[in-house]
Amino acid sequence: MIWDYIFPAIFGTAVFIQLIYLLFVFTALLKDEPVTEEKQKTPSVSIIVAAWNELVNLKELLPLLDNQDYPDFEIVVVDDRSSDGTYDYLRTNEGEYKNLLFVNVKALPEHFTAKKYAVTMGIKKATKEVILLTDADCRPLSKNWIREMAAKLKDDKEVVLGFSPYNKYPGLLNAFIRYETFQTALQYMSFAKVGMPFMGVGRNLMYRRECFWQNKGFSTHMGLLSGDDDLFINEVSKSNNTEISLNYDSYVSSEPKTTFDSWVTQKRRHLSVGKKYKARDKFSIAMLWLSFLACWFFIIPAFVAEPSWFVLPDWMRVSEQWLDSIGWQQYTPYTNWMRVVTGVFISWLLLRWLILSLTNKKLGLTVSSGKILLLDFLYFAYLVIFGMMSLFSNPKKIKWR
Repeated sequence: MIWDYIFPAIFGTAVFIQLIYLLFVFTALLKDEPVTEEKQKTPSVSIIVAAWNELVNLKELLPLLDNQDYPDFEIVVVDDRSSDGTYDYLRTNEGEYKNLLFVNVKALPEHFTAKKYAVTMGIKKATKEVILLTDADCRPLSKNWIREMAAKLKDDKEVVLGFSPYNKYPGLLNAFIRYETFQTALQYMSFAKVGMPFMGVGRNLMYRRECFWQNKGFSTHMGLLSGDDDLFINEVSKSNNTEISLNYDSYVSSEPKTTFDSWVTQKRRHLSVGKKYKARDKFSIAMLWLSFLACWFFIIPAFVAEPSWFVLPDWMRVSEQWLDSIGWQQYTPYTNWMRVVTGVFISWLLLRWLILSLTNKKLGLTVSSGKILLLDFLYFAYLVIFGMMSLFSNPKKIKWR
Protein backbone atom coordinates (compact mmCIF):
# COMPACT_ATOMS: atom_id res chain seq x y z
CA MET A 1 0.00 0.00 0.00
CA ILE A 2 1.06 3.60 -0.63
CA TRP A 3 1.11 4.35 3.12
CA ASP A 4 3.78 1.70 3.56
CA TYR A 5 6.08 4.01 1.63
CA ILE A 6 4.89 7.40 2.93
CA PHE A 7 5.15 6.78 6.66
CA PRO A 8 8.73 5.45 6.63
CA ALA A 9 9.77 8.18 4.19
CA ILE A 10 8.39 10.97 6.41
CA PHE A 11 9.86 9.39 9.53
CA GLY A 12 13.28 8.92 7.94
CA THR A 13 13.35 12.44 6.52
CA ALA A 14 12.36 13.91 9.89
CA VAL A 15 15.14 12.06 11.69
CA PHE A 16 17.66 13.17 9.05
CA ILE A 17 16.64 16.85 9.41
CA GLN A 18 16.83 16.55 13.19
CA LEU A 19 20.35 15.18 12.94
CA ILE A 20 21.41 18.22 10.92
CA TYR A 21 20.13 20.60 13.61
CA LEU A 22 21.49 18.52 16.48
CA LEU A 23 24.97 17.91 15.06
CA PHE A 24 25.63 21.10 13.13
CA VAL A 25 23.56 23.85 14.78
CA PHE A 26 22.98 23.12 18.47
CA THR A 27 26.53 21.85 19.01
CA ALA A 28 27.83 25.26 17.93
CA LEU A 29 27.20 26.41 21.52
CA LEU A 30 29.60 23.77 22.82
CA LYS A 31 32.61 25.16 20.98
CA ASP A 32 34.91 27.24 23.16
CA GLU A 33 35.54 30.73 21.91
CA PRO A 34 39.14 31.64 21.10
CA VAL A 35 40.86 33.66 23.79
CA THR A 36 42.19 36.99 22.57
CA GLU A 37 44.40 39.49 24.32
CA GLU A 38 42.51 42.39 22.80
CA LYS A 39 41.80 45.10 25.33
CA GLN A 40 38.18 44.97 26.45
CA LYS A 41 36.12 47.85 25.12
CA THR A 42 33.78 49.72 27.45
CA PRO A 43 31.30 51.74 25.39
CA SER A 44 28.89 53.98 27.27
CA VAL A 45 25.68 52.09 28.09
CA SER A 46 22.07 53.11 28.82
CA ILE A 47 20.03 50.46 30.65
CA ILE A 48 16.35 50.76 29.68
CA VAL A 49 13.65 49.43 32.02
CA ALA A 50 9.97 49.85 31.09
CA ALA A 51 7.80 49.63 34.22
CA TRP A 52 4.05 49.47 34.71
CA ASN A 53 3.13 49.34 38.43
CA GLU A 54 6.48 47.75 39.26
CA LEU A 55 7.41 49.76 42.36
CA VAL A 56 8.18 46.69 44.48
CA ASN A 57 10.40 45.21 41.78
CA LEU A 58 12.14 48.51 41.07
CA LYS A 59 13.13 48.86 44.71
CA GLU A 60 14.97 45.53 44.40
CA LEU A 61 16.31 45.97 40.86
CA LEU A 62 17.64 49.55 40.91
CA PRO A 63 20.25 48.98 43.66
CA LEU A 64 21.61 46.02 41.67
CA LEU A 65 21.82 48.11 38.52
CA ASP A 66 23.25 51.17 40.24
CA ASN A 67 26.04 49.07 41.77
CA GLN A 68 27.19 47.54 38.48
CA ASP A 69 30.95 47.51 38.04
CA TYR A 70 31.20 49.55 34.85
CA PRO A 71 32.80 52.92 34.14
CA ASP A 72 30.14 54.70 32.09
CA PHE A 73 26.44 53.82 32.28
CA GLU A 74 23.04 55.22 33.17
CA ILE A 75 19.70 53.71 34.13
CA VAL A 76 16.62 54.97 32.31
CA VAL A 77 13.35 53.86 33.92
CA VAL A 78 10.19 54.51 31.92
CA ASP A 79 7.17 54.85 34.19
CA ASP A 80 4.37 53.62 31.93
CA ARG A 81 1.27 55.23 33.48
CA SER A 82 1.78 53.51 36.84
CA SER A 83 -0.63 54.04 39.73
CA ASP A 84 1.44 52.49 42.54
CA GLY A 85 3.67 55.44 43.41
CA THR A 86 6.42 54.67 40.90
CA TYR A 87 6.54 58.24 39.63
CA ASP A 88 6.99 59.77 43.09
CA TYR A 89 9.66 57.19 43.92
CA LEU A 90 11.62 58.01 40.78
CA ARG A 91 11.06 61.78 41.02
CA THR A 92 12.37 62.03 44.59
CA ASN A 93 15.06 59.38 43.94
CA GLU A 94 14.47 57.86 47.37
CA GLY A 95 17.22 55.31 46.79
CA GLU A 96 19.72 58.07 45.90
CA TYR A 97 20.78 56.26 42.76
CA LYS A 98 23.66 58.11 41.17
CA ASN A 99 23.03 56.82 37.63
CA LEU A 100 19.23 57.16 37.47
CA LEU A 101 17.14 58.95 34.84
CA PHE A 102 13.42 58.48 34.28
CA VAL A 103 10.61 59.18 31.86
CA ASN A 104 6.98 59.55 32.84
CA VAL A 105 4.51 58.33 30.21
CA LYS A 106 1.11 59.90 30.89
CA ALA A 107 -0.80 58.82 27.78
CA LEU A 108 -0.39 56.23 25.04
CA PRO A 109 -0.47 57.50 21.44
CA GLU A 110 -2.95 55.91 19.07
CA HIS A 111 -1.70 52.88 17.09
CA PHE A 112 1.31 52.45 19.43
CA THR A 113 1.37 49.57 21.93
CA ALA A 114 2.45 50.29 25.49
CA LYS A 115 5.74 48.36 25.77
CA LYS A 116 7.09 49.58 22.43
CA TYR A 117 6.19 53.18 23.18
CA ALA A 118 7.79 52.96 26.62
CA VAL A 119 11.01 51.46 25.20
CA THR A 120 11.07 54.11 22.45
CA MET A 121 10.71 56.90 25.00
CA GLY A 122 13.46 55.35 27.09
CA ILE A 123 15.84 55.19 24.14
CA LYS A 124 14.93 58.77 23.24
CA LYS A 125 15.83 59.83 26.78
CA ALA A 126 19.08 57.82 26.78
CA THR A 127 22.35 59.68 26.30
CA LYS A 128 24.75 56.75 25.84
CA GLU A 129 25.80 55.00 22.63
CA VAL A 130 24.64 51.49 23.56
CA ILE A 131 21.21 50.29 24.74
CA LEU A 132 20.88 47.40 27.23
CA LEU A 133 17.33 46.20 27.85
CA THR A 134 15.88 44.32 30.80
CA ASP A 135 12.57 44.10 32.72
CA ALA A 136 11.64 45.25 36.20
CA ASP A 137 11.18 41.68 37.47
CA CYS A 138 14.67 40.67 36.29
CA ARG A 139 17.84 40.51 38.37
CA PRO A 140 21.41 40.52 37.00
CA LEU A 141 23.35 37.58 38.45
CA SER A 142 26.58 39.53 38.69
CA LYS A 143 27.97 43.04 39.17
CA ASN A 144 29.71 42.45 35.83
CA TRP A 145 26.53 42.06 33.80
CA ILE A 146 27.05 45.24 31.74
CA ARG A 147 30.76 44.52 31.32
CA GLU A 148 30.22 40.98 30.03
CA MET A 149 27.52 42.02 27.58
CA ALA A 150 29.50 45.03 26.33
CA ALA A 151 32.61 42.88 25.86
CA LYS A 152 30.84 41.13 22.98
CA LEU A 153 30.02 44.39 21.22
CA LYS A 154 33.13 44.60 19.09
CA ASP A 155 33.61 47.23 16.40
CA ASP A 156 31.76 45.24 13.73
CA LYS A 157 28.91 44.13 15.98
CA GLU A 158 25.61 45.90 16.58
CA VAL A 159 23.60 43.33 18.57
CA VAL A 160 24.40 41.12 21.57
CA LEU A 161 21.96 38.38 22.60
CA GLY A 162 21.96 37.49 26.30
CA PHE A 163 20.35 34.71 28.30
CA SER A 164 17.65 35.17 30.93
CA PRO A 165 16.68 31.96 32.75
CA TYR A 166 13.63 31.80 34.98
CA ASN A 167 13.95 31.26 38.71
CA LYS A 168 13.44 27.73 40.01
CA TYR A 169 10.42 26.82 42.13
CA PRO A 170 8.72 23.50 42.95
CA GLY A 171 6.19 22.03 40.53
CA LEU A 172 5.90 20.70 37.00
CA LEU A 173 4.70 24.01 35.52
CA ASN A 174 7.83 25.81 36.72
CA ALA A 175 10.06 22.98 35.45
CA PHE A 176 8.48 23.14 32.02
CA ILE A 177 8.63 26.96 31.87
CA ARG A 178 12.35 26.74 32.57
CA TYR A 179 12.76 23.99 29.96
CA GLU A 180 10.85 25.91 27.29
CA THR A 181 13.00 28.95 28.05
CA PHE A 182 16.10 26.79 27.69
CA GLN A 183 14.83 25.52 24.32
CA THR A 184 14.18 29.08 23.13
CA ALA A 185 17.65 30.22 24.19
CA LEU A 186 19.25 27.15 22.63
CA GLN A 187 17.58 27.94 19.33
CA TYR A 188 18.17 31.69 19.03
CA MET A 189 21.73 31.47 20.38
CA SER A 190 22.85 28.48 18.31
CA PHE A 191 21.28 29.91 15.15
CA ALA A 192 23.11 33.18 15.79
CA LYS A 193 26.32 31.25 16.39
CA VAL A 194 26.13 29.64 12.93
CA GLY A 195 25.35 32.95 11.25
CA MET A 196 21.53 32.84 11.19
CA PRO A 197 20.32 35.13 14.01
CA PHE A 198 16.54 35.46 14.09
CA MET A 199 15.42 36.77 17.50
CA GLY A 200 16.40 37.96 20.95
CA VAL A 201 14.74 38.25 24.35
CA GLY A 202 14.10 41.70 25.82
CA ARG A 203 14.94 40.60 29.35
CA ASN A 204 18.62 40.64 28.37
CA LEU A 205 19.35 42.31 25.06
CA MET A 206 21.93 44.85 23.87
CA TYR A 207 22.21 46.88 20.67
CA ARG A 208 23.65 50.16 19.50
CA ARG A 209 21.31 53.13 19.81
CA GLU A 210 22.19 54.16 16.26
CA CYS A 211 20.96 50.76 15.06
CA PHE A 212 17.56 51.45 16.62
CA TRP A 213 17.09 54.84 14.94
CA GLN A 214 18.47 53.72 11.57
CA ASN A 215 15.85 50.96 11.56
CA LYS A 216 13.14 53.51 12.47
CA GLY A 217 12.51 51.75 15.74
CA PHE A 218 9.38 49.63 15.89
CA SER A 219 7.66 51.42 13.01
CA THR A 220 6.90 48.27 11.01
CA HIS A 221 5.11 46.52 13.88
CA MET A 222 4.28 49.20 16.44
CA GLY A 223 0.62 48.10 16.57
CA LEU A 224 1.44 44.54 17.72
CA LEU A 225 1.62 43.80 21.45
CA SER A 226 4.79 41.73 21.13
CA GLY A 227 7.88 42.16 19.00
CA ASP A 228 9.82 44.85 20.86
CA ASP A 229 12.58 42.25 21.14
CA ASP A 230 12.22 39.37 18.67
CA LEU A 231 10.68 41.20 15.70
CA PHE A 232 13.12 44.08 16.06
CA ILE A 233 16.10 41.72 16.19
CA ASN A 234 14.66 39.72 13.30
CA GLU A 235 14.76 42.90 11.23
CA VAL A 236 18.19 44.25 12.17
CA SER A 237 20.29 41.14 12.85
CA LYS A 238 22.64 39.78 10.22
CA SER A 239 25.19 36.99 10.12
CA ASN A 240 28.06 39.41 10.69
CA ASN A 241 26.60 41.97 13.13
CA THR A 242 25.23 39.77 15.92
CA GLU A 243 27.02 38.15 18.86
CA ILE A 244 25.91 36.03 21.82
CA SER A 245 27.09 36.04 25.42
CA LEU A 246 27.38 32.69 27.22
CA ASN A 247 29.29 33.90 30.25
CA TYR A 248 27.32 33.22 33.44
CA ASP A 249 28.06 36.75 34.69
CA SER A 250 26.07 38.10 31.74
CA TYR A 251 22.90 36.21 32.72
CA VAL A 252 19.81 37.92 34.07
CA SER A 253 17.31 35.87 36.08
CA SER A 254 13.58 36.51 35.84
CA GLU A 255 10.40 35.65 37.69
CA PRO A 256 8.23 33.03 35.91
CA LYS A 257 4.48 32.92 35.75
CA THR A 258 2.99 30.96 38.63
CA THR A 259 -0.38 29.97 37.15
CA PHE A 260 -1.16 28.02 34.02
CA ASP A 261 -3.60 30.64 32.67
CA SER A 262 -1.15 33.53 33.01
CA TRP A 263 1.59 31.47 31.36
CA VAL A 264 -0.70 30.52 28.44
CA THR A 265 -1.54 34.21 27.89
CA GLN A 266 2.15 35.09 27.90
CA LYS A 267 3.10 32.33 25.45
CA ARG A 268 0.26 33.14 23.06
CA ARG A 269 1.49 36.73 22.98
CA HIS A 270 5.10 35.70 22.36
CA LEU A 271 4.33 33.11 19.68
CA SER A 272 1.76 35.23 17.86
CA VAL A 273 4.37 37.35 16.07
CA GLY A 274 6.38 34.43 14.67
CA LYS A 275 4.51 34.66 11.37
CA LYS A 276 6.02 38.15 10.95
CA TYR A 277 9.59 36.81 10.82
CA LYS A 278 11.68 36.81 7.65
CA ALA A 279 10.81 33.99 5.23
CA ARG A 280 14.21 32.35 5.77
CA ASP A 281 13.76 32.29 9.53
CA LYS A 282 10.19 31.01 9.36
CA PHE A 283 11.39 28.18 7.11
CA SER A 284 14.36 27.18 9.29
CA ILE A 285 12.33 27.21 12.52
CA ALA A 286 9.44 25.39 10.82
CA MET A 287 11.80 22.64 9.64
CA LEU A 288 13.20 22.30 13.16
CA TRP A 289 9.81 22.05 14.81
CA LEU A 290 8.04 20.00 12.14
CA SER A 291 10.83 17.41 11.97
CA PHE A 292 10.76 17.14 15.77
CA LEU A 293 6.99 16.65 15.73
CA ALA A 294 7.20 14.13 12.89
CA CYS A 295 9.69 11.98 14.80
CA TRP A 296 7.04 11.51 17.49
CA PHE A 297 3.93 11.52 15.27
CA PHE A 298 5.17 8.95 12.76
CA ILE A 299 6.94 6.52 15.05
CA ILE A 300 3.79 4.40 15.44
CA PRO A 301 2.68 4.22 11.75
CA ALA A 302 6.29 3.78 10.63
CA PHE A 303 6.63 1.06 13.26
CA VAL A 304 3.93 -1.14 11.75
CA ALA A 305 4.71 -0.43 8.08
CA GLU A 306 6.53 -3.12 6.13
CA PRO A 307 7.33 -1.90 2.61
CA SER A 308 7.92 -4.88 0.35
CA TRP A 309 10.78 -3.13 -1.41
CA PHE A 310 12.81 -2.74 1.77
CA VAL A 311 15.06 -5.76 2.26
CA LEU A 312 17.03 -5.82 5.48
CA PRO A 313 20.52 -7.26 5.55
CA ASP A 314 20.94 -10.43 7.55
CA TRP A 315 22.75 -8.73 10.42
CA MET A 316 19.72 -6.51 11.03
CA ARG A 317 17.14 -9.28 11.01
CA VAL A 318 15.56 -10.69 14.14
CA SER A 319 15.73 -14.46 14.21
CA GLU A 320 12.33 -16.13 13.83
CA GLN A 321 13.65 -19.07 15.84
CA TRP A 322 14.37 -16.71 18.72
CA LEU A 323 10.86 -15.28 18.45
CA ASP A 324 9.44 -18.80 18.51
CA SER A 325 11.42 -19.56 21.65
CA ILE A 326 9.84 -16.67 23.57
CA GLY A 327 6.34 -17.06 22.14
CA TRP A 328 6.34 -13.98 19.89
CA GLN A 329 5.63 -15.77 16.64
CA GLN A 330 2.57 -13.62 15.96
CA TYR A 331 4.82 -10.57 15.53
CA THR A 332 6.87 -12.20 12.77
CA PRO A 333 5.41 -10.08 9.88
CA TYR A 334 6.61 -6.88 11.56
CA THR A 335 9.73 -8.00 13.33
CA ASN A 336 12.58 -6.77 11.16
CA TRP A 337 11.02 -3.44 10.20
CA MET A 338 10.15 -2.86 13.83
CA ARG A 339 13.76 -3.37 14.75
CA VAL A 340 14.98 -0.73 12.34
CA VAL A 341 12.40 1.90 13.31
CA THR A 342 12.81 1.27 17.03
CA GLY A 343 16.58 1.45 16.79
CA VAL A 344 16.52 4.69 14.78
CA PHE A 345 14.02 6.33 17.12
CA ILE A 346 15.84 5.36 20.31
CA SER A 347 19.19 6.41 18.82
CA TRP A 348 17.75 9.81 17.88
CA LEU A 349 16.21 10.19 21.33
CA LEU A 350 19.48 9.36 23.12
CA LEU A 351 21.52 11.63 20.85
CA ARG A 352 19.04 14.44 21.44
CA TRP A 353 19.22 13.89 25.20
CA LEU A 354 23.04 13.93 25.10
CA ILE A 355 23.30 17.18 23.14
CA LEU A 356 20.56 18.89 25.12
CA SER A 357 22.26 17.83 28.36
CA LEU A 358 25.60 19.27 27.23
CA THR A 359 24.07 22.55 26.06
CA ASN A 360 21.98 22.71 29.24
CA LYS A 361 25.23 22.50 31.21
CA LYS A 362 26.71 25.23 29.00
CA LEU A 363 23.75 27.47 29.87
CA GLY A 364 24.12 26.95 33.61
CA LEU A 365 21.99 23.84 34.18
CA THR A 366 18.68 25.58 33.61
CA VAL A 367 16.87 22.28 34.19
CA SER A 368 17.78 18.90 35.59
CA SER A 369 19.39 16.80 32.85
CA GLY A 370 17.65 13.72 34.24
CA LYS A 371 14.26 15.25 33.45
CA ILE A 372 15.07 16.32 29.90
CA LEU A 373 13.39 13.37 28.14
CA LEU A 374 10.14 13.84 30.09
CA LEU A 375 10.17 17.60 29.54
CA ASP A 376 11.04 17.05 25.87
CA PHE A 377 7.90 14.95 25.43
CA LEU A 378 5.87 17.72 27.08
CA TYR A 379 7.59 20.13 24.70
CA PHE A 380 6.24 18.01 21.84
CA ALA A 381 2.71 18.43 23.21
CA TYR A 382 3.35 22.15 23.74
CA LEU A 383 4.40 22.65 20.10
CA VAL A 384 1.32 20.80 18.86
CA ILE A 385 -1.14 22.81 20.96
CA PHE A 386 0.44 26.25 20.76
CA GLY A 387 1.45 25.74 17.15
CA MET A 388 -2.22 25.31 16.21
CA MET A 389 -3.23 28.26 18.36
CA SER A 390 -0.59 30.51 16.76
CA LEU A 391 -1.40 29.34 13.25
CA PHE A 392 -5.00 30.50 13.48
CA SER A 393 -4.55 33.50 15.78
CA ASN A 394 -4.53 37.15 14.81
CA PRO A 395 -1.49 38.92 16.39
CA LYS A 396 -3.49 42.17 16.60
CA LYS A 397 -6.13 40.53 18.82
CA ILE A 398 -3.81 38.91 21.33
CA LYS A 399 -4.29 40.24 24.88
CA TRP A 400 -1.38 41.51 26.98
CA ARG A 401 -2.72 40.12 30.28
